[in-house]
Amino acid sequence: MTDDGARLTVYTDGSSRAGVTVILSHGFLMTADAWRIQARDLSARGVRVVRYDQRAHGDSTAGEVAPTVDRLGADLAEVIYATAPRGPIVLGGHSMGGMATLTVAARRPELIRRRRPRVALISTACTRAQLVPGNHPLHWAKAAARASYSYPVCWLPPAADVVRKRLPSRHPWAFRPDADYRDEAPPPSRQAIRRTRTEQIALLWKSLRTYTTAGQLQALDALGDQVEIVTGELDDWIPMSQTRELAEQLPNARLHAPVLGAGHRLPSDRVGHRAVTRVLRRMAETALHESEAADTQPTHLQGELA
Repeated sequence: MTDDGARLTVYTDGSSRAGVTVILSHGFLMTADAWRIQARDLSARGVRVVRYDQRAHGDSTAGEVAPTVDRLGADLAEVIYATAPRGPIVLGGHSMGGMATLTVAARRPELIRRRRPRVALISTACTRAQLVPGNHPLHWAKAAARASYSYPVCWLPPAADVVRKRLPSRHPWAFRPDADYRDEAPPPSRQAIRRTRTEQIALLWKSLRTYTTAGQLQALDALGDQVEIVTGELDDWIPMSQTRELAEQLPNARLHAPVLGAGHRLPSDRVGHRAVTRVLRRMAETALHESEAADTQPTHLQGELA
């Protein structure tokens, strides 16, 4: 439960005694199920994995304040404090989840300095979401299609709710406020907003359209190559121009070559999921090895290193 009354549904894979915890934040209109491949792989290797449905998504409630990217960053900080208050951590954020991670670094740099996490920024940006991903005619066609539903959603939420109630139950935009999902696993991403009023979706989208952490990421950049940026070659939501902009804000981070043939939903992409899994696996293994090496240092040397 957050300080504004939102109930965040958290899913944990792997042993509570694992030496490292990987915390994963999903993107807009998705659920923690987006990370199912990575959760399965990492937990099988002895890593503890924490996933959660972002507020107003999946089985998490919206809370009493307007959903914003800043609020999502505060939620992520609370998840870190609640699920991994000590020990090495890896933060993996996809799209909007990556923006939440960047917001933690911008608004709570002391948390980054104290915990020194390894951070995977996947298909994300440090500036506002864009409708037009590029200048190709296909990009403009996609922008027109996106605008055709984003503007009614933002300016006529009650009317959108009426339409959503009449959509087939399996439609990803269907509104079923009384729907119930009983399972220990996250609901599929196609059910991400089945209980979310359109007004809340619109408020979050407007926040994404004005969000920025540019010029505020010094604490994250100080981690050097513990921060890695991963994107797909065919990403038409976060274009390469925004990936390069993020890399310019984090000049000490490791920028991977775009994953060939992969689109925006990299963690579950048919091609891209392997690259995401490899990055998170290596980060977790490195964090664990460094922690074990520090634990074997003589006490007086640990004091000198601190």
